[in-house]
Amino acid sequence: MALTRREFLTLGGLAAAAGVLAGCVPVGGEIGTKLTDLPSRPVGDDPIWRALSRLTFGPRLSEVVHATAIGLDAWIEEQLAPDQIADSGAEWRVRRFDTLQMDPSLIFAVREEAVRQELQQATVLQAVYSRRQLYEIMVDFWSDHFSISTRKAPGAWLKTIDDRAVIRPHALGQFRDLLWASMCSPAMLVYLDNQANRQGAPNENYARELLELHTLGVGSGYTQHDVQEVARCLTGWTVDEGLYRGRRRFAAEQHDDGAKAVLGQAIPAGEGAHNVERLCALLADHPATAQHIAAKLVRRLVADDPPPALVSAAATVFTQTHGEIKAVLRTILHSAEFTAAPPKYKRPFHFIAGALRQLDAETDSGPAVLDLLRQMGQPLFEWPQPDGYPDTNAGWRGSLLARWQFALRLATNQLPGTRIDPGALLDMVGLAHPAPLPDLINRLATLLLGAPLPPSATDALLQLWGRDRADDTMLVLVTAVLLAGPPYQWR
Repeated sequence: MALTRREFLTLGGLAAAAGVLAGCVPVGGEIGTKLTDLPSRPVGDDPIWRALSRLTFGPRLSEVVHATAIGLDAWIEEQLAPDQIADSGAEWRVRRFDTLQMDPSLIFAVREEAVRQELQQATVLQAVYSRRQLYEIMVDFWSDHFSISTRKAPGAWLKTIDDRAVIRPHALGQFRDLLWASMCSPAMLVYLDNQANRQGAPNENYARELLELHTLGVGSGYTQHDVQEVARCLTGWTVDEGLYRGRRRFAAEQHDDGAKAVLGQAIPAGEGAHNVERLCALLADHPATAQHIAAKLVRRLVADDPPPALVSAAATVFTQTHGEIKAVLRTILHSAEFTAAPPKYKRPFHFIAGALRQLDAETDSGPAVLDLLRQMGQPLFEWPQPDGYPDTNAGWRGSLLARWQFALRLATNQLPGTRIDPGALLDMVGLAHPAPLPDLINRLATLLLGAPLPPSATDALLQLWGRDRADDTMLVLVTAVLLAGPPYQWR
């Protein structure tokens, strides 16, 4: 069926009646598991729903049933061992993207836009279909932390290699290994202009972002002199543009091999390429790096204003374990602050991937989905600044109309390459067709929001529609309203 903009905006406005919803009964969406498999919990008294809303791109029903059965702590430990989780559902879907495995000798022969689109599609598919959800959440986090725009040439080709060689292998490993891989990444060297950094003509761009964004953080006490010395350490590291195009290499004749001092630490002359190894160790082990990374992780996973005590505890573990990311995550995720975390506004990627997951949609994550991400302001790997997409609520309030458009197109199966099976959706929430409309509203609300709507909101919808039985049209309307309503915008 078709809705006018006015009709849809009216429906979207009605969904505001559900704005009082807080943490509720956990749910998600996957064929083979039904809503009736979940234990009943009081509204607002379900730590599993709240945690999985933050640690997945949108909790599938089967995930919450499983987490409820084994306990949240055990579920977190399972997710922290992604290699032990079979993930064929995601793996076979991304296998068709040839560029994901190409090395520089082949990938530069592929059209730029095709390479960019395959990486974006694969990233969405992995967020939607992977069972390794905490791992994918961390891949997203580190992709922002070590942000590289594919819109700056030759980023479209090199970022694909960076994703598989830097971010994904180290997303749950040691921070020093991740930092070193990034410092060796041709994509990062080119994106931050280090190929133009040479003895006698230094370029400080990468040095400055390495200190400000990747390690120590703003206000940590480094000086302009430290930036200059770091730039000297990085001289000579470039990316080949000839026969071995796209490969990192060290041009010794362009390296400043004199003595240096970074953050009060002497770096002797004559080390050549080893300057960078010493620099990586110095920055990875610096107390300010522990504080900076801990604060960013707490901001992403807990609250826009990171609780100082939790940041301090996470930073202490970071220092004690020499940057073991899993250990830092355990500290954060098992904390009282995480349990009591306030809602965070969903970024567009989280919003779209979550809707597709929870409704068990079949998608190719093709141009239609990618275009909506662009309309919402988050085309993947295209943020123009090196600080990554905004990580706070205030950065995303302007994308609501595009979210409503996505909700309507998804619910009405008018999104090319993506489809929801209405019969399977009804079966998942444990209803026969046609179902009583109040039951449909509250089962779908529980599926998407974690709890039935307040009676006042349900009554308002029933009064608007003037019926008490649900046909296919009502299934579409209820789904669209719930996705577009204010409560679904939060996690």
